[in-house]
Amino acid sequence: MPALQLPVPLDLAATLLGGQSFCWNEVIPGEFAGWISGHPVTLSVRHHRLVWDNPLLPGSAVERYLSLDLDLDPLLFSASSRDRWLPHARQKHPGLRPLREDPWECLANFICSSLKQIVQIRQINERLRRTFGGAHRDFPSPARLARAGEKALRSCQLGYRAKHLAATAKVLTRQPRFLEIPAAWATKRAAEHLEQLPGVGPKISRCVLLYAYGRWDSFPVDVWVARLVRELYFARRRRPPRLAELEAWSEKQFGPARGLAQLALFHWYRTRPGARARR
Repeated sequence: MPALQLPVPLDLAATLLGGQSFCWNEVIPGEFAGWISGHPVTLSVRHHRLVWDNPLLPGSAVERYLSLDLDLDPLLFSASSRDRWLPHARQKHPGLRPLREDPWECLANFICSSLKQIVQIRQINERLRRTFGGAHRDFPSPARLARAGEKALRSCQLGYRAKHLAATAKVLTRQPRFLEIPAAWATKRAAEHLEQLPGVGPKISRCVLLYAYGRWDSFPVDVWVARLVRELYFARRRRPPRLAELEAWSEKQFGPARGLAQLALFHWYRTRPGARARR
């Protein structure tokens, strides 16, 4: 089977099942089945090597998807030196890697994520693949979901989210280059661009920019992040900080790698002993 020598620690469970992607399942302990670049694949780590079972999937695609080419420590160095909690989070989960997801699938997943737990979003992803993805269970294109329409999407148990996903699919079918965001755009401008789509607000836009576009300065705020920020950094405030305040605070606190800091803190805080099980 194809394999890569791992240049960095890699925790597949934390990376693949922690809320960045929703197309992965642990089929047996230590083996994870999902998709990379449209290829079905099973991944495992054996003796400091990453092994996969699909010879059609090039190592470069696997390396890029898992950001194995990215040295996190220099990026987070200045933030770690200023922050009390980030070094602890990194020490607890050194093998957590940022993913580089497909923008359309990532966007669709997060449109479906509202008020859902991670396992429920994975189930929605599986239903969409099974219902609309054909024999190979590919993730359905915007055009395929636009043709299906809201009623058919509701059959995948999307609820009210079906309306937003169907409407966004129609926009992207009419504007197939909409998700080609220029690298020269500032992250704020890129977020505002994505927020033109139905059902896409600040949280979704920033999740997509972080997990699909490698915008490491994108700082998504969901229920868990809002909770950890208030508990760890603003415990004495009677009112939680607003989104604009969090944007300014996170930039000052963590710098240009604040999205990577968020990823580490989010996973550590959500999985720590005694944490509540909801997303």
